[in-house]
Amino acid sequence: MAAVTVALRDGFDQMTTEAIATEAGISTRTFFNYYNNKQAAILGEAVRLDVAGAGWFASSEGALTDDLARLMGQGLKDNPLDRAVLRKIISVIDANPALQDLFRTKVDETSLSLATLLDARLGPDMASETRLLAELATHALTEAVMIWAMDDAMTLDDITPLISAKLRNVGKILMQGDARV
Repeated sequence: MAAVTVALRDGFDQMTTEAIATEAGISTRTFFNYYNNKQAAILGEAVRLDVAGAGWFASSEGALTDDLARLMGQGLKDNPLDRAVLRKIISVIDANPALQDLFRTKVDETSLSLATLLDARLGPDMASETRLLAELATHALTEAVMIWAMDDAMTLDDITPLISAKLRNVGKILMQGDARV
């Protein structure tokens, strides 16, 4: 929160790790115990999927879209979001294109761990498809979280069904065929 406060007050480009540490009431050395740089302090950690605890996912016979949504929703429950802080982080990211690239890198981290779980479920012959599906699912997660951040009526529990709905909608579009051909 200190990093976001300083970025909004001073501007991201003028923000220093020293200013963040001062705002947080810690030493610069302590800051570097938790973050490598000011960008990491703004973006925080990627959504962490409990790969070890997700054995159920590999053996599930449930609908893949629902299981993906449940898995990612659990990652959010394990690391709950603060809507007000997330809104501020979004404004800092939107104003700084370099942070958008770093945010994408964080999304890619989640996607890679998801691809590993999808490989276990779908098998090694589907490696290319699991990577594509992992990318799609993490984008659905990102979209659902962004919608939640801007809609005060939504709860964290609403994110999981929204992820599932977004994945199902993409599946419907893909199954429709191209009417323009």
